[in-house]
Amino acid sequence: MCKRCGRPQQAGAGRCAACGGELPDAPLPSPVGATAPERFLSAELPGGRVLAGEGNRLSFRPGPSATPFLLELGSLRRLSLVHRPRYEALALTAAAVVLLPFVPGAGPRVLLGLLALVGLALALSTRRYTLVLESTGQVETRWELGTVRRGSSQEQRLRSAWLTLANVVRSRGVTVLEPPA
Repeated sequence: MCKRCGRPQQAGAGRCAACGGELPDAPLPSPVGATAPERFLSAELPGGRVLAGEGNRLSFRPGPSATPFLLELGSLRRLSLVHRPRYEALALTAAAVVLLPFVPGAGPRVLLGLLALVGLALALSTRRYTLVLESTGQVETRWELGTVRRGSSQEQRLRSAWLTLANVVRSRGVTVLEPPA
């Protein structure tokens, strides 16, 4: 966590990626025999992403080989989960609809119509989830949790991880904004 701008940073970075301020040293490991901080969350998300909470920290690894971002829960002021349909799939529908009047023949028109329907189905059947964190100084950070099919087991795991995280941070006095049902 950058002390100057309050943004969470990748572990091991020497300078803040946003403001260039010097980052504090990483905490030392616990002495031998000391108990490890309690892990309250561990969620494997789509695309190799991992969201984990341990002790007073929340970490997010955006990919299988990426360095995780760390956030001290003491600096967290507001937390929300945002989801939206996958609007990018509508580009397929829009392209097919625009090309439809210019294509001669019934066969290609039917194929373009089917392509438009596939784009619409993709947009309506998937959701993109984003975790929005506001830390001290009203610095907002967004962690892309991934795109999942509506009603799938991946969506259920993601929502379960959200409920766990929301309960933990709410008990610490953080404002939690619930996503619409």
